[in-house]
Amino acid sequence: MTIYAIGASALTGDGDALDAEYADEIGSGDPAFVTVQGDRIYHYIANLTSGATANGKNVIVPLWKSVGVAYTGDLRWILHDVYAFEDGTNTGDIIRWNAVTEAWESSAEPFDFTQINLTPQAAAVENIEGGIYYKTDKKVYVCTDI
Repeated sequence: MTIYAIGASALTGDGDALDAEYADEIGSGDPAFVTVQGDRIYHYIANLTSGATANGKNVIVPLWKSVGVAYTGDLRWILHDVYAFEDGTNTGDIIRWNAVTEAWESSAEPFDFTQINLTPQAAAVENIEGGIYYKTDKKVYVCTDI
C-alpha cells in the first residue's frame, strides 16, 4: 500500500490551502504537512469520523468533497505535534510509515543515518539563516546571513 502525504502552503483559504484538498481523495490516517511561509510547519492527520467543529489551526474542515461539490461530512484534519531535535538528543517524535501495520506511527528512539546524499546547488534553495547546501567544490555551506 502506498501512502502519500498531502502538502499545502496555507491552513485555510482555498487554493493551495489544506482545507481545499478534495475530501473524497483523503483516507483516515492520511498525513498532511502545511508549510506556512514566515510561520512554521504544521502536521495534520485526517480523521474521517471526527465531525469536530472547526477550531482555528487545531481542527480544519475541508471545503470541497470534489470539484465544485461542497463538503458536508465528518472528515477533519487534526493538528498533531512534531518535535525537533534539541541539544543533540532526540527529545521528540519522528514520524514514519510502518509497512507491517500499514499505519503512521511516531518513534522517540535515536536514529543513525548511514548516508545522506546532497545534490550540488549554486546557492541555498531557501535563503534563510541555517539553510544548508552543497556546492560543486565539494564543500557544505551554511547560510549565516540573509
